Amino acid sequence: MKCPRCNSVLAETEYDGVTVEVCADCKGEWLFAGELEKIVEHHDEIFTPEEIASLDAVNKEIFTVEKDDHDELNCPACENVQMEHFNYGDTSGIILHKCPECDGIWMDKDELKKIEEVVDGWKADLNQDAAKYRSVLEKVEIEEQKELDKAVSISRFGFVNRVLRQFCEG
Repeated sequence: MKCPRCNSVLAETEYDGVTVEVCADCKGEWLFAGELEKIVEHHDEIFTPEEIASLDAVNKEIFTVEKDDHDELNCPACENVQMEHFNYGDTSGIILHKCPECDGIWMDKDELKKIEEVVDGWKADLNQDAAKYRSVLEKVEIEEQKELDKAVSISRFGFVNRVLRQFCEG
């Protein structure tokens, strides 16, 4: 397989128990469908607070990076299939490329490590965020339930109204 960025031959290597294809020249990485999830799920390495704090610079560039990253890369596994780019986790600022045919993912140099840092940061903040936003989330849940109940009520009203109309007319 050839690198979609620089056309060099990709070489297999193991990363956190998963075989990935790596470009020796640009250091980009190709993961077949499901491999990124395996790496994230089995990620054991603990990053230092300094490494996690380094994500602040990435987070500041969330929108500009995605807006500016419009390169056209073809999937190295599928012939002449252009990959689509997306922001990992919607707000991480880490722009990856995914093949619409085989669901493989292309990552430029060091993006896999950045993803692991983001996931570690999310895990570290999960309890704090849950406590901080619990009341807001409960209010949203109550409002959603009210809307659902209203829709069901309207639906029931319509059904009962239709049955009564048929009974009175028929």
